[in-house]
Amino acid sequence: MYAAIILFVMLVFLVLRILALKKEMKKVIQQLQSYNARKTNKKMDIALFDQDIEKLGVEINKLIDLYVAENRKRVSFENEQKQVIANMSHDLRTPLTSILGYIQMAEEDDITIDRRKELLSIANKRAKRLEMLLKDFFELSVIESPDYQLQSDRINLRNITIDVLMSYYDRFHEKNMEPDIYIPEDDIFIIADKSAITRIIENLFSNAINHSTGNIMISLEERNSLVKLIVKNDAPSLTEKEAHHIFDRFYMANQSRSGNSTGLGLSIVKSFMEKMNGSVRGQMNNQKLSILCEWKKVD
Repeated sequence: MYAAIILFVMLVFLVLRILALKKEMKKVIQQLQSYNARKTNKKMDIALFDQDIEKLGVEINKLIDLYVAENRKRVSFENEQKQVIANMSHDLRTPLTSILGYIQMAEEDDITIDRRKELLSIANKRAKRLEMLLKDFFELSVIESPDYQLQSDRINLRNITIDVLMSYYDRFHEKNMEPDIYIPEDDIFIIADKSAITRIIENLFSNAINHSTGNIMISLEERNSLVKLIVKNDAPSLTEKEAHHIFDRFYMANQSRSGNSTGLGLSIVKSFMEKMNGSVRGQMNNQKLSILCEWKKVD
C-alpha cells in the first residue's frame, strides 16, 4: 500500500515536472521566435524554473551577443568597403580624366611644338602618379594577406631614420621646407623588418610633405622601454575626428575644402605596424597633426 502511494506521488511529481519543463521550453521557443522575427531586440529571459534550462538560456544569450557583434562587424565592413570603392574611384578617375584632357589638348593642330611637349609632360607625370597609386594598392593587398611574413631582426632605427631623411633632402628642398629634426646621438634598436621600417618612414615623410601647409617636425625618442617616431606637420583644416581615420584606405578628409584623399600610404604604414606588433595613431593638437609610431625597445 505504502509502495503504491509512493509510486503514485513520484508519478505525479514526474508528470508535473514534465509539464513544467514543457512550459519552460515553450517560453524559450516563443522568445526565440519573437527575436528571430525581429519583433523585439530583447534577449532570453533567464529567470527560469529549471536550472539546466536557465543555463541553456544563458548560453543562448551569449550566442545572440556573438551574432549581434558579428553582424555589426559585417555591416561596418560593408560600409567601409563601399566608402573605399567610392574614394578609390575618385582617386583613379581624377588622374585618368586629366591625362585624357592633356592628351586631347596636345592633339590639337593649332598649338606650338613647345606647348605640345609641355602638355604631354604633364600627362606623363599624371600617368606616373596613377601607376604609383595602383602599385600601392597591390602592395597593400599583399601586405594584408595572412601568408605575407616579415623578418624579425635587430635593427638600428636611428640609422634608418637618418638614411631616409638624407634621401628626402631634394623633396624637402623643392617644397622650401626645412624640417625640425630631433634625433638622439645614441643608437636605438628595435626588433622589426628593415625594409618595412624604411617603407613606413618614407610614407610618413611623403604624407607630411604632400599635406602640410607649413613646416614639419621629425622626432625619434625612447621612453619607458618604448621607442617613438613622431612626424608632425601643420594641418589647420583637419579635425580630431578625421585624424582617427587618416589610416583608412583613400580616406577623404575635409572633402568640402580639399577633395584630396590620403591615398594608401598611411594604410600601408598601419598594416606594416600591425604585422610587427607595433602601434600607430594620429592626433591633433593646436592645428598640427602628429603621427606616432611605437615599438618596444631592445638592447
